[in-house]
Amino acid sequence: MAATATSILFALTGSAAAHAATAAVTVTGDDNNPVALAAGTATPIRNMSPTVGVGFADKNGYFTLSVAGPDGVSVATPLNCYLNDNYTRYLDYRGNGNYTVTVNNYAKADTSCKSPTSTQTFVFAINGATAIAGPSGPFLRRSPNSYSTNTLSLPVALNPGATGYDVQYAAGAVLAPDGSISGASSAGYVNSTTGMLDLTFSAPGTYTIVARAKNGQYATPWSTPVTVRVITPFDLSSVSFPDSIGPKYTMKGYLRDTQIRGKITLAMARRGAHNRYGKYKSIGSVHVSSKGTFTKSFKQKRTGYYRIRIHFAGSSIAPATTVYGRVHITRRVVYR
Repeated sequence: MAATATSILFALTGSAAAHAATAAVTVTGDDNNPVALAAGTATPIRNMSPTVGVGFADKNGYFTLSVAGPDGVSVATPLNCYLNDNYTRYLDYRGNGNYTVTVNNYAKADTSCKSPTSTQTFVFAINGATAIAGPSGPFLRRSPNSYSTNTLSLPVALNPGATGYDVQYAAGAVLAPDGSISGASSAGYVNSTTGMLDLTFSAPGTYTIVARAKNGQYATPWSTPVTVRVITPFDLSSVSFPDSIGPKYTMKGYLRDTQIRGKITLAMARRGAHNRYGKYKSIGSVHVSSKGTFTKSFKQKRTGYYRIRIHFAGSSIAPATTVYGRVHITRRVVYR
């Protein structure tokens, strides 16, 4: 009986000595704190620069660790036959998808890590993305009577761990199958501190904007496209009177933005007593030419000071606007 009991005791002791500890594995979450990974569950994160941590409650043993990206390529320096302890490894982002952490455990006596006692597999899924918040309405690319362009600032949803952002925008854009803009486009810049995208536009039109977060040579999918209608003010660079000898006169206006097309109506009001102007009387309508000018001939028999009202009906690229000017008619016109 004593011999049998001793034999069983030695068998149990030997089994315990061969047993190796198991690992607890974490990955850096979106708030930069470690998130515990569970076997059999793909833990979702957005962090594009995560760190994997491994630790053991039981320090008696050895282990190996490797991490593979969505394409099966190693994304971290492996840990080969290390003593059980706490370690971290920085990962390379290789696009969205499942990242697999594999841990092989070895007994304390297996110092060459030849015969694993168990293998643990952990999976986390990186789902990086970004989005642009569109404007509430049309954007006026410059102020009236100014050559300086305005800046459109749009909020961008920043992604944890992104090292930068690609932004493309173009007027009349056509999207490629991957969501980028096909053909020529301009590049924008996202301020990673403020989360704002600042854009300027050289011409009016309907622009499409897309963005993606990146880390190294890899990036997230392109964002849902945002459309911005960029408009320009109707204003005049100058007005002249090629035929300034009455009673028949010719007025010519030059628009600052030569892309504007549409209808213009003109009217005049004569200044009377006490510097008060009377009712406006129409002198007709005209369309903007292909050169961004308009020309109108009219008759005015009475001399004096007049206020001219120039009303633009509006178009897809310029809002309806009324501009005023003054002229002094003797038998010649002087525009003020």
